[in-house]
Amino acid sequence: MTPPSEQMINEAARWLTLLHDDSASNTDRAIFDAWCAADPRHALAVERMRGLWASLDELPAAPARVALKQALARPGRSAASRGARALALIGVLVCGWVGVDNLPIWMADQRTGVGERREVMLSDGSHLQLNSHSALDVKFDGQQRVIELLSGELWVEVAKDAKRPFVVRTDQGTATALGTRYMVKREADGSTVVSVLESVVAAKPNGFDVANVKAGEQIVMKEGKVQTPHAIANADPDAWTRGLLKVDDQPLSEVLQALASYRHGLVRFDKQSLQALRVSGVFRLDDTDAALATLADNLPIRIEHFTDLLVVVKPR
Repeated sequence: MTPPSEQMINEAARWLTLLHDDSASNTDRAIFDAWCAADPRHALAVERMRGLWASLDELPAAPARVALKQALARPGRSAASRGARALALIGVLVCGWVGVDNLPIWMADQRTGVGERREVMLSDGSHLQLNSHSALDVKFDGQQRVIELLSGELWVEVAKDAKRPFVVRTDQGTATALGTRYMVKREADGSTVVSVLESVVAAKPNGFDVANVKAGEQIVMKEGKVQTPHAIANADPDAWTRGLLKVDDQPLSEVLQALASYRHGLVRFDKQSLQALRVSGVFRLDDTDAALATLADNLPIRIEHFTDLLVVVKPR
């Protein structure tokens, strides 16, 4: 489905503001229902706006939530006037909190929070899994199937369709399935990593020729450049799809970074002071406290919990 246009999203926000008011009539609600039924993108825009509205409860600044409620409930003003003020305030709050560049992530077709994983079955039969803190948009038409990976990591098992190629796209390039199973990850440094689990994927950095990546290989694309395909170091790279982190002789700093991506707050450590330590083992991603405790039991390190949101790892 084509994503809702900016106008549709604005109309959805106006409708929700109107219906939030006690003066909304049954006629208003009937017209709203008809508007939603007129185009599936209208209903999708409403769903996304409701999610965005609900996310305002997560705002760290209580005065911001109070200000929004006051804008909606202030007496002596028409519903339209209150709605305009509320929409303006929502724009300020959201842009100020998540940033304009992050709005597409908050409005994505599919997204996960920190520590959350999600399975998605697409209309063509393809199977997706989103890793922690990931977001994507789905753009299917009669010529191609495109997944826009906006953040995080994606595992995909592609349903065959000879007439429509399946493409995962980031701002670093594209990864087109020539087989079935592969993963695409957007790293914090801006690079895109493509890891192939089965068959072959055509990786095309922006402005460069296609590089075919075979099963068991991965490739890194960044700033128009691409590495030569190399073997995947992790023996079980998609273990996260089963809720596990499996490592074999991996630097402790990399293991800590992987665990940190499943936790709210921060895991602080000095990479250089831990560089001699390596880890092998299997850890559950839904219990990172237990994983950290296991590391402390088996390595010369100590784990200091200052708050639920700050953990410091130090050598003993």
